[in-house]
Amino acid sequence: MTAEAFERYRNNAKRILGYMPIRTPCLTCQTADTRIPKGSKLPNRKCLIRQCVDKTGATNCAYCSRFPCDTVKATGGAWSRESIEEKLGAPLSEEEYHAFVEPFEGVSRLEAIRGSLKPEEIVEAAKVQNIGARSAFREKLRVSKEEMAAFKAIQTLLTALQHTSLGLRDTDTFGQHHRLEDSRAHVLRFLWILGKYGKFEKEMGTLLVVDARTSARYLANRGSEKTLAIWSFLEDTIFKVLSEFGVSCECIALKGEKEEDLTTGTGYLRSKGWVVKMSLEEETGGKAALKALQTHIQRLDEKYGKKAFQHFQHADIQILARMLSE
Repeated sequence: MTAEAFERYRNNAKRILGYMPIRTPCLTCQTADTRIPKGSKLPNRKCLIRQCVDKTGATNCAYCSRFPCDTVKATGGAWSRESIEEKLGAPLSEEEYHAFVEPFEGVSRLEAIRGSLKPEEIVEAAKVQNIGARSAFREKLRVSKEEMAAFKAIQTLLTALQHTSLGLRDTDTFGQHHRLEDSRAHVLRFLWILGKYGKFEKEMGTLLVVDARTSARYLANRGSEKTLAIWSFLEDTIFKVLSEFGVSCECIALKGEKEEDLTTGTGYLRSKGWVVKMSLEEETGGKAALKALQTHIQRLDEKYGKKAFQHFQHADIQILARMLSE
């Protein structure tokens, strides 16, 4: 393509897919890491599907005993003619379909390959051992009974988040295991940001809120969990997961703001105009546990600085127990 034609192609891709292709061509997923030039973005070295196939030694996912796993379906099935037309609210022309959508319909091509394979060509999936959280808690602390109950409630919540599959299947396989770890890290990072930067709402007294003055700080402290800035991910994944453990969350437009103006055209939260609120149900510890969560996070931050989130992520409540008993 000429530079002008490629720019038109990129803009149409963004309109249809919500993604603007980069100028550097992909070297293909089957290119070994050692042959990828330094600084090259494609193929993605961190892609779970690519790493999983490499560990099995298979040609591609179609040869795997667990095909199609949810990781493949979520990634390879994200863009299809049906999903794109539903998003656009209009049918695609044949030219648009072949140019922008068909190249990404990988699952259907993998299914065709799978149908041609003999049983002896199928290989076992790469598996990993799922290690549980470290979560013992001391009974004797220099706190009141009420505070003890609150900290135990937080321990219970963090431990439950460590042991849940978050609705994912086949989490003993490499791809799904790391997808689970990634999803869990996002949930915990969200709790971390709210606990570190949130304030209790005076009117309600039971909510921890990241308000308009600190929403930019929320976006700036996502760490490696960058998709916390995507509104649909917050609503469909983070809020939904936490609600199953008695944690209620909502993102609200501030007075004078329209909900449709809170995100960019690609669904990312803007740096102002909204507020995130979080509360705990009484069964999860209520206001006292919410304050205990904030205390736990603040103590970790004071003691460990940049490494504090790692301790929080491991649900190591013993650290707080030691600090409280000092």
